[in-house]
Amino acid sequence: MIYLISILILPAAGLFAWGVITVATWRRKPALERALAPYIVGHVRVEEDVQVGFLDRDLIQSPLLRRAIDAVAEAAARRGLLAIVESKIDQADLPIRPAEALFMYLVCGVLGGILGLLLGNIYWGLACLVTVGVIPWIVVAVIAFRRTHAFVAQLPDMLQLLGTTLRSGFSVLQGLDTVAVQLPEPMGKEMRHVVAEARLGRPLASALDEVARRVHSEDFEWVVSAIGIQREVGGNLAELLDIVADTMNARARLRQEAHTLTAEGRMGAIVLSILPVAIGLFIYTVNPGYLTPLFHSTSGKIMFFGCIVLAVAGMEWMRRVVKIEI
Repeated sequence: MIYLISILILPAAGLFAWGVITVATWRRKPALERALAPYIVGHVRVEEDVQVGFLDRDLIQSPLLRRAIDAVAEAAARRGLLAIVESKIDQADLPIRPAEALFMYLVCGVLGGILGLLLGNIYWGLACLVTVGVIPWIVVAVIAFRRTHAFVAQLPDMLQLLGTTLRSGFSVLQGLDTVAVQLPEPMGKEMRHVVAEARLGRPLASALDEVARRVHSEDFEWVVSAIGIQREVGGNLAELLDIVADTMNARARLRQEAHTLTAEGRMGAIVLSILPVAIGLFIYTVNPGYLTPLFHSTSGKIMFFGCIVLAVAGMEWMRRVVKIEI
């Protein structure tokens, strides 16, 4: 059995290592990106652009890996999973294709499950498989949340700067061009995408809607709606943007007040969530035999996993109690 597992794990480990090294050393500048470069805000032509031999390499050159990735992408697309992964990757702004991310995810899951079987039994294998399967989603979700939070925090500055440029006589597109140059990421990068798409002929409202969908920001959807209404019926857009910016600043102050008032409840929820795990680890360290029935008897296993489910449900309930929507 151990030899069979070794035969399965060694090629998978080599494949995973190859993929990681390829991603780490990847430097690609697609032909489409070079063609669109003159339309991008702040583009500076450099002599290295002509050296396309190394920069045009695809991330995965092996035909075998390419076919495997295409097969994974086709299966995921039929089940709607590829669109979900693409949405999360776009929101987190990760430099990897959805199909390649899914392929690496599956390889890591297989390696994690086999490693768990080698270290212990089927329960260890399932635990490692679940851990490897959950952690990447959590990491991507955290990165996406932080990027969205940073984007929303820059919205008032963006609106004030756009309103100032409009009062100076510039058009909306010229104002967004100024915002793209003046503000850092993620706002600057997203506005550069909008300006580039608008210069290529895409309607400005459609490009802004795409940004709102990508960053999942309700506040920015307000801004897009305001710009769309103004372009249809007219009016003083600069004054409207100032009003929206003041509203967002007031909401931000209210969020901070609510965050301060719920600090005690959130801290209590964290303590109550960590306390059972800490007490269990302490008892297992001091007297391991005391917890033996939990892992070696049927009733103990039912109680153990039942407590885990109840603890997760309790943590979710406490999180919803202390969370205030503004």
